[in-house]
Amino acid sequence: MADKVLVVDDEPDILDLVELTLVSEGFDVVTATDGAEALAAADAERPGLVLLDVSMPDLDGFDVMQALRDSPNTRDIPVIMLTARAQISDKLRGLSSGADDYITKPFEPSDLVARVTAALGPSGPANGEDVSAPLEQWSGEIEELARHLETAAQIQLGLMPDEAPPLAGVRVVGMLESSLNVSGDFYDFIQLDDERVGVAIADIRGKGIPAALLMVMVRTVLRIVAREGHGPGEALHRVNDFLAAETAPDMFATMVYGILDGPRREFTYCNGGHCYPLHARASDDSITALSTGGMLVGAFESAVYEEETVSLGPGDLVVLYTDGVTESENEAGELFGEDGARALVQDMTRLTGDALCGTVRSRLAKFRGGAQRSDDLTMVAIQSDRSERRATT
Repeated sequence: MADKVLVVDDEPDILDLVELTLVSEGFDVVTATDGAEALAAADAERPGLVLLDVSMPDLDGFDVMQALRDSPNTRDIPVIMLTARAQISDKLRGLSSGADDYITKPFEPSDLVARVTAALGPSGPANGEDVSAPLEQWSGEIEELARHLETAAQIQLGLMPDEAPPLAGVRVVGMLESSLNVSGDFYDFIQLDDERVGVAIADIRGKGIPAALLMVMVRTVLRIVAREGHGPGEALHRVNDFLAAETAPDMFATMVYGILDGPRREFTYCNGGHCYPLHARASDDSITALSTGGMLVGAFESAVYEEETVSLGPGDLVVLYTDGVTESENEAGELFGEDGARALVQDMTRLTGDALCGTVRSRLAKFRGGAQRSDDLTMVAIQSDRSERRATT
């Protein structure tokens, strides 16, 4: 049985990232969002390791560290301090107060796993395997790994928004179906104010756990920079530079990120190497590819992303999607393709709300027939009301 790790952080995005990383590697994880909750969990759960954020309200990490060391029940639990503080004085204070290690944010998931495994020692999930164990033991370990993957999938699915924040004049819906337990695709809705929502869709290179972990990193960084008030071009530029500097050269993403202004019915977006969104105009039944493009996100530092603004007329539809749509393959080896995507969007113009996602699922399932889906499938639809009212100031 894997050792239990208590993760303590008051930032939900960081907490989700650490939890998903460790669960995917076979660790049992308990979480806490403040110092008091951490101390209660440490006493009740008796974890094999505590990952402890330094900067928290009320009881900070140093206070929690001292309380853990003062209690007979928790004084021997290893602690790794997790913080954005990079000063030597902070590290020395943490280590002198009894911490066993120190990780500076932002961190590489692989480094986090290595530090946790080392801190747990032979009892960690990467050690202690009996290579001569009988088949029953191997079967049990495989079942446990499957449970961990399922838990990771549930955590990741929980990161996807249930619905977009309401906006006057438009409605936004999204869907994601993974080809594996965990996915490298994601979509997100980021409320910026009462009239504007950030809309994102992305496809991370690769599949499975590595892509899923990078997905959480990209989503977290995007949310941070978007809420700092940056426009789409600057936001994508900052996400790009973070990935290029902090991840391996072969780790990158394609992404469309834009800001939707509901009352003005305008979508200002930029595209980092992603599939071109499709704009269906109700006024003339035309479908146009929004072909403003840009570099892959994370491939090279200092990439510049051009912004484009699309005005939505009454009843217009803008559809963002990943290549899991166009590269869906049927039993004859034929691809759904761009023509199929355009025909699908044309059919979607007759629908509203959740029916938009339903028709995507049914049309692609019908096209595939008995062929297995080999890629993640993600879509976001922005639909303008059919009324003529539009803000002009």
